[in-house]
Amino acid sequence: MQSGVDALSRDAIEDLVRRAQEGDTESFAGLYEHFYDKIFRYLVFKTGSSVDAEDVTEEVFLRMLESISSFSWRGFPFSSWLFRIAHNLVVDYYRKKGRQKIVPMEDASGVIGASSYDLDSGLDLKLSMQGVYAAMQGLSKLQREVINLRFAGGLSLKETAESMGKKENAIKALQHAGIKKLRSVLAQRPSGSRDQALTSWGG
Repeated sequence: MQSGVDALSRDAIEDLVRRAQEGDTESFAGLYEHFYDKIFRYLVFKTGSSVDAEDVTEEVFLRMLESISSFSWRGFPFSSWLFRIAHNLVVDYYRKKGRQKIVPMEDASGVIGASSYDLDSGLDLKLSMQGVYAAMQGLSKLQREVINLRFAGGLSLKETAESMGKKENAIKALQHAGIKKLRSVLAQRPSGSRDQALTSWGG
């Protein structure tokens, strides 16, 4: 799954952040390149629309540009800070729009499917992104957020825990319960629907 961009080490990201804070535009571009796809996929899952996700993603990076000088590590990775911005912006976006977050995913399923990966080695049910999105509506808000950050955003357990302000064990429990619920929901679908949802989580 890891591309050359995704494989940037934490030290390399910290160096980019430090130089971006000093006003180096190339470093800001490097951070944009590294995190854009992860933020975009996360927001596609949150909104159900690649068009809305693109708008909010651009706003995330505008906020990053405006406030990166005030960012401090405090033991948390840069990704956690960035995903908190994304989460807050998508909440504000729909509050202002007065819209529901459930939007048809025809324009987004291909984008998400291209970067899917296995969340749980014990998960033997293989789902399409559209099937996952529909089934996720039956999860709790916390379970959905964990799945969104881990599956769409590509964050580690540690990064997800830091983004949500929770312990790693709590994230593991939420992830396990969320996946179990997804499997249960999809198992109740007619066989035709299940067949249409089959695809690989490995990417």
